[in-house]
Amino acid sequence: MKCSHSTERKQKERPFDNDRLASSLASSLVSNLTLNLASNEEIKSVFAEQRDYLYWTSLVITGDDAIARQAMVNASDLSTSWSGVFRDWVIGWANHVTVRAAVRAVHDLISASAKRYADSSPEASDDDVLSVVLADDQIASLRRVDPRDIVAALDPLARSALVLRGMQHASIADCALLLDVPRQIVAAAYRHALRWNSERASADLMVPDGVWTNMTPNT
Repeated sequence: MKCSHSTERKQKERPFDNDRLASSLASSLVSNLTLNLASNEEIKSVFAEQRDYLYWTSLVITGDDAIARQAMVNASDLSTSWSGVFRDWVIGWANHVTVRAAVRAVHDLISASAKRYADSSPEASDDDVLSVVLADDQIASLRRVDPRDIVAALDPLARSALVLRGMQHASIADCALLLDVPRQIVAAAYRHALRWNSERASADLMVPDGVWTNMTPNT
């Protein structure tokens, strides 16, 4: 007659299967990650919902309606071909790829405008300027401005720096890398853009109901 305690002891002494546990955890993790990935339909839906904002951003950078729209198409195509976007990241991803597509479309114009800042000597306040990003209410105010007014006021590099650093809070290192422009040149352009935006915001507050006088409804 076998003792039940002996059976229990053998079960307790059975070696723990670390490989099986690791495989199970990995399988569960992959399954959860896959479930959280956005489908092509969800990505397309986000681009449709964010169309006005993405178009505004693309037009501010490119300064040309046709190029801005093509950049949005390129960004959408790139996003739907990318299979590793989490649902929580889709809106941010849509903004990122749209800006990237717009910058690529006008790379030569950005490089040309960068030459205007080549002789700009670094200012003591550069580090302070580069630490400034726009708050939510400042971004909302800027979004009410017709892109054509921004295009008329700022060169391509300054506009791109304003969007990347000011609105999307990208690091200066990332701005310089994406724009393919030295850090000090980005600093000079961004300083110029911030100065313009500050003057614009002040004028905005002086008109009735805080409506920018040169603004036309975004469509």
